[in-house]
Amino acid sequence: MGSDAAVDASTPPPDAPPRPMPTCEALPAVSPPACGSGPSALGSLLPGPGDPGYDAALDAEARRRDRQFHAIHALHTGVNTEVRVALEADREAVRTFLLETDGWDLEAHAGRAVHDMVEWRKVAGAYGGAGAVADAFRYATLRDSGAACEDVDRAREHVLAAIEAHHRATAITGVEGVIARGFIRTDVPGAASIETVPLFDASGAPLPAEKTNGTWREDNSAEGLYPEYIWEDSCSRDMLIGWVLGMGALWEVASADPTIDAALLDRMADDARAIGHSLMQVGEDGYDLEIHDADGRLTFHAYLHENAVDRVYLPGRGVNGQHAAMALGIIAVLARVSGDAELARYLHEELIERRALHEIVRENATLIDAGTRSNFSNYNMSFTGLWLAQRYLCDDLARSAVAEGTSALYGAEGAERQPSSQAQTFYDFVFEAAYGDATVTRPLSAVSEPAYARGLASLTGFPAAPFFEESVINCDEAEIAAMTCTAIDGETTLTLLGEVGRGDELVAAEALPMALRPPSNYHWRSDPYRVNREADGTSLFPGVDFRVAYWMGRHLRRGE
Repeated sequence: MGSDAAVDASTPPPDAPPRPMPTCEALPAVSPPACGSGPSALGSLLPGPGDPGYDAALDAEARRRDRQFHAIHALHTGVNTEVRVALEADREAVRTFLLETDGWDLEAHAGRAVHDMVEWRKVAGAYGGAGAVADAFRYATLRDSGAACEDVDRAREHVLAAIEAHHRATAITGVEGVIARGFIRTDVPGAASIETVPLFDASGAPLPAEKTNGTWREDNSAEGLYPEYIWEDSCSRDMLIGWVLGMGALWEVASADPTIDAALLDRMADDARAIGHSLMQVGEDGYDLEIHDADGRLTFHAYLHENAVDRVYLPGRGVNGQHAAMALGIIAVLARVSGDAELARYLHEELIERRALHEIVRENATLIDAGTRSNFSNYNMSFTGLWLAQRYLCDDLARSAVAEGTSALYGAEGAERQPSSQAQTFYDFVFEAAYGDATVTRPLSAVSEPAYARGLASLTGFPAAPFFEESVINCDEAEIAAMTCTAIDGETTLTLLGEVGRGDELVAAEALPMALRPPSNYHWRSDPYRVNREADGTSLFPGVDFRVAYWMGRHLRRGE
């Protein structure tokens, strides 16, 4: 991209002959330095220990969050879960474990079993995949920089656990090409109140009669592989793209690594192929890119087609830029991971050449902007799709159009209420990938220093781990009535717009700095203009939003 202006991609004239399908560049062979020989300089977007500009304090915070994540949240499943820590004594044990030690074993520190301290909530694809990205990119960064052998070996085990969890999400459904919305273990605290429903009644009719946005099911795997798990069906587009986000990162890091069993990658390829072929099916309404469920129906939020708006199809040429970006990114990953020729042809001939999804992204990526009523889950899904398309598409022309869409959605420097001014590191670093045309095989050709500075500032503004969900009240009733307030830092003045946010949320005129924001389990899908939130302080957030952005920054490499 090379400038803050939009990319000037060339589009073939309508009568041009079909373009041949591009050949994907092979992933480079992995030949890291010996563990323990570092730190080696990697030239990362976010500098590591061997690079100029390395921030040791930020790296230490990332390590605390990684320790918290694996000692607690991913302990039993290998992927992201939120947890509840009911007792203050146990919350204090978590604090001292993270702040006063450097260990990875909470039980050894606290002197009691973790399952006596914590209740686990469900794994959800949107966050499970994001945590897997952090684990994959963390492993690659440590491996390639010659980090301590103990750290490299531990990080590899985390990658293997995430690979297993991604397979579990498909295998537990018992139907090829179907992936769970999420899952939870029943043999540790947290799932006792969940009731499961059979997929079908005695006559073979699907249950429940009216499809929901998530019904809990017993293990349906072919050989009863997961008796200690139950799973939630009706995988929505935000959950699917989360799983695929994780799959792409795990594949790129593991596929050329001789220390990781190739059989795991073969199994991942089979899962990717099945999901991709399921999305290729044309449904009864005449559209593809629909998410299918184990009960034979579509999931509740199944729709990724460019003609769909939420759950409704509109006739004519599709214009949904968000769906186009998500579909391109998802299919690009599934085609690369599976190595499936039919999926690759579908991506090139159907989605790019015939339906020009990349052009829809370029023209309509900004349609999700609803002003103060914007749904930031849509922004998160869009930027995730844009990241995947930018990173895994093999087609330079299509990727150039996607980069233009990314630039348009991100917004110009200084633009009001645009992602470029929202202090969302994930958006900043996705923009960096487009700006520097970074792919899975190519480093950044250029860096937008303003976007980088914004992304770094938000990362350093995150509250220190552990991050319990505690009340943040920036504006009291009198200040709300006056439409202006002094934030919790005692310095920042917030101009209020009133209860005009999505769901009548009280919002400010400008995005809040990360250090002032109310708590969120995933900031990249939360409203950065929200000013207040009450909470009881017992939920412990895993910080997967910080982790995915931090390790993306460490994994992205600056070009020579």
